This record gives sequence, C-alpha cells and structure tokens, in this order.
Amino acid sequence: MEQITPNAPGSGAPRADAGEPAREKKRRGAAFWIAVVVAIAALAAACTFAYIWWQGQQGSSRDANALIGQIEGKSQEEVQAELDRIVEEGMFNISIASTVDFEDGASEGAIKIENVPGNRYLMQVDIVRDDTDEIIYQSGILEPNYHIQSARLDAELPAGTYACTAIFHALDPASEEEIGQAAANMTIRVLS
Repeated sequence: MEQITPNAPGSGAPRADAGEPAREKKRRGAAFWIAVVVAIAALAAACTFAYIWWQGQQGSSRDANALIGQIEGKSQEEVQAELDRIVEEGMFNISIASTVDFEDGASEGAIKIENVPGNRYLMQVDIVRDDTDEIIYQSGILEPNYHIQSARLDAELPAGTYACTAIFHALDPASEEEIGQAAANMTIRVLS
C-alpha cells in the first residue's frame, strides 16, 4: 500500500501556502529588505563613528601625559602671582579729572583723560550729563600711553554745575570693537 504524505511534491494534494494571498508574500519580502537596509545603515553608522574616534586619537596634538591644574609643588606665592597676572591682563585702568572747570560754554577745560601705558586696550570716552543723558563730550580713540590734556565740550552749556558720568569704552586693538566699559562720576563747572 502506498502512503501519501500531505503536501509532498507530486502527491496531488494542495500545498499549504497555495491558498495564501500574494499580499502576504510581498509583505514578508518587504520586511526582509527593510531589515537588511536598517542593518546596513547601522553598520555604516558604527563604522563612521569608529573612524572619527580613531582619527581623533591619531590626530590629537594633546599630550597623553598632561594633567589638569597647576604643577604640583608650586608655592602659594607662585600660584598667586599667576592669578594676579591673569587678572591684570583683563584689567582696564581709567583716568580723568574728577572736576573740570570751563571759563564759559565755548572754552577749553583741563579734562585730563589718559589711557595709561599699562592698558592693553584702546580707549574712547563719552561724558554724559546725569540729568538729561545728553552726551556733552566724545573723545576720539586713544591708544595706550596717550592722553588728552584739555578739550572743548561738544555742547555749549550755560553757566552752572553739572553732575556727569564719564563712560570709558575699552576697544580691541585690532578690530576696534568694544569689549567692555568702565565709568567714573565727575563734575563739569561752567563758570560764566
């Protein structure tokens, strides 16, 4: 007697997948290809990351033996001297007469603006009236070790005493862009 195995080739019995819709086959095929593409993308990303990391290690000019912080064994005085030097580099010294007398509104007064030799920055000064915020004097740019002994105000003021603020603009020596400001209170007196 002959045994017939279901779904065996040549048995004449219908195959199990013969009735399966074509859509299901396509869906399984698409899922396979999507998985392949995702796997390739993940592999490419991992290789790219590894290459960039390796290049960073190869091209780094940093010394592998370098440690963060000050050298061990420095005295407190040496550490303080270094800190003082850093602070001094960022300092901006200002100098102007605290009270300036003008004979009248059109005359010169001993304004005494100085960009001291130790400054690292260019300087430009505005004198502003405190009561009106009007700029009554604007200097040009002063390099370190330059000064203005006397000058006329840009506004002709009537006789009186004026509380003012001198605004010192620190300017980058290369670009002349403002990098900071300092201010000083002063008094302008117009005598007649």
